[in-house]
Amino acid sequence: MVLVILHELWHFITARRSGVKVVEFGIWIPPKIYKLGTDKKWTEYTLNLIPLWWFCKLKWDEGQNSKDFFAKDWFIFAKFWNKLLILAGGVLMNLLVARIIFTTVFTVWTKPLSVLSENAIKLESQSLLMPTYSYLEKAWLISWDKTEVPLVIDMIAEWSIAESLWLQTGDIITKINNTDVNAWNVGLVLKENIWNKIDILYEREQQKTVVHGECEEDSCILGIAFITSGALYINDIKYPIPQAIWMGLKEIWAQVKLTFSALWKLWKNLISFNKSKIKWSLGGLTWPVWVIKFGGNLLEAWWPISYLAFAGLISLALAIFNILPIPALDWGRIIGVLIQKLGKIKPEKYFIIEWYVNTVFFVLLMTLWVYIIFKDLSVFRWINIPLMG
Repeated sequence: MVLVILHELWHFITARRSGVKVVEFGIWIPPKIYKLGTDKKWTEYTLNLIPLWWFCKLKWDEGQNSKDFFAKDWFIFAKFWNKLLILAGGVLMNLLVARIIFTTVFTVWTKPLSVLSENAIKLESQSLLMPTYSYLEKAWLISWDKTEVPLVIDMIAEWSIAESLWLQTGDIITKINNTDVNAWNVGLVLKENIWNKIDILYEREQQKTVVHGECEEDSCILGIAFITSGALYINDIKYPIPQAIWMGLKEIWAQVKLTFSALWKLWKNLISFNKSKIKWSLGGLTWPVWVIKFGGNLLEAWWPISYLAFAGLISLALAIFNILPIPALDWGRIIGVLIQKLGKIKPEKYFIIEWYVNTVFFVLLMTLWVYIIFKDLSVFRWINIPLMG
């Protein structure tokens, strides 16, 4: 919530400095349940019912009233560059916060927040906070005893490749495409077979069986959880300040690539009209409940620096979310300003249309948000989620 406040506060400050009236600065999402007060510039501070967000409402979202078209403190009369600064400011603020946090934690010390499965993505993760084991080896940040541990299935995800092949808990996978696999190398073996068909040899009750599957074009995830063991030690991530500044910038770029890779996969699955892919993608969407649970786990483990690093990831996620070209989000509104400017469309015509478009997309986004919340509540309330591979 602090990160959201910083985001909205930048909209608030830049709007005020540009002469644009801030109609309302709200805690959570309407309907309004209590008016906290009004300041000297007639900005209303409110408490609202749905605890999802904060918002800064400019004199822009009231374009249905014709008298507002000629009010000097309305958004459309701000200078063009001021409009862009007002809209882009929240994203810039979240990027700045992420960079400061990453530089700080890399200077003090931190550990990876999670280690990605090698086969989860086609590209190599060069993030220090969400690396693969192979990247940690390249960065000399890991030491381990790679004792060959049998690949015993502990859990199978719904709508996964493993489920479609009728694999079961307790099955021991021994070969994939004639390559011996264990709990340590399975990710690398699967990554080599992205785009390919796979033959899986497994053992069940001392009976060996081969099943045939096919990997997706940008990942090769069986959708299984398995138990690993052996000596594993991840070194502390700590750099001198100049190097920490550089590594902080690299972390932002690495996270951007990971995020857009995931978004591209999500989009392709949603438009594939494949029921299992759509189900899998919607099941993977997560946000507020997961944030609370994951952050709580970090605090319970007494990792305050890691919690700060996690806050940096959330700040960056807010920035990336708001640069998606979707109406009702910051970048979608920037596109609207550019269309109105370049197309020389009369404000009283364009902004009424945009008001309706933004309202529709806002409702859709909130509906998706509520769906994710209830989905996460049902998952995290009853199930202890293991690392999936």
